[in-house]
Amino acid sequence: MNPQINEISIVKTSGKVVKFSLKKLKRSLKRTGADAVLIAQILQTVQNELYEGISTKEIYNRAFALIKKGEKCICIKI
Repeated sequence: MNPQINEISIVKTSGKVVKFSLKKLKRSLKRTGADAVLIAQILQTVQNELYEGISTKEIYNRAFALIKKGEKCICIKI
């Protein structure tokens, strides 16, 4: 994991500024029912798109858009 990821400050919906937690994002993705491979791909993509001051809403919008995209790929393969 990129050590700089833990240093990025994000803005929660409440306006509170906190450090980004990959562990929290992973936990949220698991609750959606996404498989481990899709979660790993999403985490990598989101990490590459993080920037100082990004909102949690933007992070989750990006992550869940990737889940939807992944679900479409799964459906096509069936």
